[in-house]
Amino acid sequence: MRPQIIAVADSDSYLKLATTFLHRLGPSWDRRVALVRTPIMPTEEQINAAFAGTDLAPDQLLRLPLNQLVSPAVQCDIVFAAATGPVVSELYSRILRHEPLQGRGTALISALPGVAYPATQRGWNYRRPGDAFICHSHAEARDFSFLSESAKGHQPTIMVGKLPFLSPPGFPAESQAAIKRLVFAPQAKVPCVREERERILIALERCARLNPGLDVVVKLRARAGEPQTHLEQFPYDEIFQELQASGRISGSTHLRFTTGSMAEVLKPGSALVTVSSTAALESIDRGLPTMILRDFGVSEEMINIVFHGSGLLGTLDDLQLLNFGTPNKPWLRENYFHRMTPAFSQSLQVLAERARSAQLSTDPELLSELRRRPLRHSIRTALPQPVLRTLLKIRGMGRKVT
Repeated sequence: MRPQIIAVADSDSYLKLATTFLHRLGPSWDRRVALVRTPIMPTEEQINAAFAGTDLAPDQLLRLPLNQLVSPAVQCDIVFAAATGPVVSELYSRILRHEPLQGRGTALISALPGVAYPATQRGWNYRRPGDAFICHSHAEARDFSFLSESAKGHQPTIMVGKLPFLSPPGFPAESQAAIKRLVFAPQAKVPCVREERERILIALERCARLNPGLDVVVKLRARAGEPQTHLEQFPYDEIFQELQASGRISGSTHLRFTTGSMAEVLKPGSALVTVSSTAALESIDRGLPTMILRDFGVSEEMINIVFHGSGLLGTLDDLQLLNFGTPNKPWLRENYFHRMTPAFSQSLQVLAERARSAQLSTDPELLSELRRRPLRHSIRTALPQPVLRTLLKIRGMGRKVT
């Protein structure tokens, strides 16, 4: 019998993690994907984009309230919690309370959907009750190991995998094609200052004018008002319309905005620029010219410190000249472009076998801790959809979802 795994997602970026992770496991596994009800559920377009390029079909997606994920109909050897922290905590709590302390038959694993360096205590605490936590680079694994070693009680095994939308081999080949398309990949949280976002759009427009024939694309994760993993206070498409209305960008613009799958725009002849989006890794993986803007800082706050030493940092002035750097090979090896070995898949299979033979156990102190979890962890999965939509509209900007 094939090992069974169900991936549980709650937003656009986590759904992409779920589908690409299961795609990489392949048909030797019995694979299912579930989407739980939260204020940040993806739209149908985002769902289709998350399934694009995988051997899984959107019509097979299970749409379930979280409390149904412990029912016999969806029980699996492994539950892959590909969701934001509060949902992971709630999911783990329900499963661990439902199963016996000794002889547990469900293994719990989790991961973050993109760059997770440096490690954060908050993100780690949400996922600590699991059996394993998957990092996507050696640098991430070391950082999360420090958190694990400094804490008492149960800690999950740290596994080194690879972002599943990156190709398994190590160093990517560099493209020699001329740049015909420039893709800007926004990050919802940074830069957080509206004027800095205006500077980016104005620079992109100027870049298009200075390079006739260049297709300049702003690849949005969601349009203004649509849900995404992190709430965006100043959507780029909304800012752009206001810049046009004020005359700071002419009506006959050279920019175009699009949504959907990143793979559809990162074709040969493309280049990518971003402040900190994980899309930079997809671009590097394809051997495309890639730039991380440093005009607004390279720091933990800008979520781009991981690119320090990458050889890919540049400025808005560099962008207008299409002056792209070359990735540093030692940086590639430490950060996301290591070579995968069969050991990772074998470890997952062993975990599934232990679950199937009921060889897992739950720490009683950990279970007691989960029972005292904050009420807000369960609110996001328990409220009716109209209430959830209202919460989405009023959700505060200061909250960080991990």
